Amino acid sequence: MRESIIDLCTLLEEQKSVLGRMLELAKEERQIIINGESDKLENVIRLELKELNKLGAIEKKRLALHKIIAAQFNLPDENITLSGIAEKAEPDEGEAIKKLQTELMPIIEQHTAVNSENRELIKSHLEYSETMLELMVGYEDPLNNMYGGDGKATADRKKQTGFYSGHA
Repeated sequence: MRESIIDLCTLLEEQKSVLGRMLELAKEERQIIINGESDKLENVIRLELKELNKLGAIEKKRLALHKIIAAQFNLPDENITLSGIAEKAEPDEGEAIKKLQTELMPIIEQHTAVNSENRELIKSHLEYSETMLELMVGYEDPLNNMYGGDGKATADRKKQTGFYSGHA
């Protein structure tokens, strides 16, 4: 049983490491968004996805280990949590689990907050871009749609509302 708890602590350490890297990438992403460096955004997102895949693999192993530990403690595996494992484990093992859990929580909370900020920044940038495009080329007015029922543009319905006509 001790080996399972040690394996669990190892997985929690790995999760903490990956989540830490994901937090740093999210902060980097925020700065890229603020600076309008969209060319750098794709690379950061690619790195975030790699870390997310790592986290998913670790989480899968951790959940499988929860089932093993639940069986060792004769507990129903669907309700077993880190706190529950910490309570049933030997005192030193329980403290190690609680310590890791305490270290993980602020990282998760920070990551959630930064991702929320990033989402709002991206939303604002998209709304701004959409507004600028509407000002420049006009927006599609459903009452003055330039397309007929067959999906083809009709000459009598074409209406230009923006600054640019689209003609040279």
